[in-house]
Amino acid sequence: MTRFLMLALLGLTFTLSASATENTAKKPQQTLPKWEIGLGPGLIDYPDYPGSKERNTLLLLPFPYITYRGEHFQIDQREVKKPLFHVGRWELDLSLAGSIPVSSKDNRLRNGMDDLDAAVELGPVVRYPLWQDRLNTLQFELPIRAVIASDFRSIHQEGWISAPGLHYAYRRQFNQSQRVKFSAGISANFATDTYHHYVYGVDAADATASRPAYEGKSGFSGLTYLLGLNWHLGDYWLGAFYKLNDLNGSVYEDSPLLETTRSETFGLALTWNFYVSKETVKGLD
Repeated sequence: MTRFLMLALLGLTFTLSASATENTAKKPQQTLPKWEIGLGPGLIDYPDYPGSKERNTLLLLPFPYITYRGEHFQIDQREVKKPLFHVGRWELDLSLAGSIPVSSKDNRLRNGMDDLDAAVELGPVVRYPLWQDRLNTLQFELPIRAVIASDFRSIHQEGWISAPGLHYAYRRQFNQSQRVKFSAGISANFATDTYHHYVYGVDAADATASRPAYEGKSGFSGLTYLLGLNWHLGDYWLGAFYKLNDLNGSVYEDSPLLETTRSETFGLALTWNFYVSKETVKGLD
């Protein structure tokens, strides 16, 4: 199934890119504020780590909404991006993301093991537009990120991850202050043995009768499906997302730390954007 999906994605990429030249000749653009800053309540519900049945619900008061659309870097609700250069329609950016720490003493399967520290994922991402219709776009993305974790006393590098995939966005702009964006994505995830061992490995010293030693392997990490909503209405912003990690067929599927192959995360936030810059830029939300 995984091999079939990757072949299908590859075939779709070449099929669409072969017919996209005329459609992408004129890059779609919106007129958007350069800066948007707001605060409001936010809620996120997530597993300790993909494959764990133990969940956390985090209420963020206040939840910060910060968007910056600069020439040399951008900030949005998904990531921090730094454009490096373009070659034709190919685009190379520097991308930044992160993950929340996990206390092992609060997780039944990881009890007695080292914590999973807060991590920053940093590296290049290649993007290629496959199709567009007015403001609606489909693009291929290939990020490759180093995972850098820290307990705020030390810093350690925990391997590399990659997630080639397709991302679709439907946009509708009603006026300068009211616009909506629906997004959907699918990606196939891969990681090095160092990262898989960091999350799913069990050292001999941590092994128990119910938690045998396990060595992480490099390779396929599962599929990710993502849905998102980004709605601006006057001075208010509503954001929501749903992410499903399907871990069937992953190289760590036999890890004693994996409880389920279906891992879901969702979030919701509503902010009052008290600062919206008068300066505008051309781009896409």
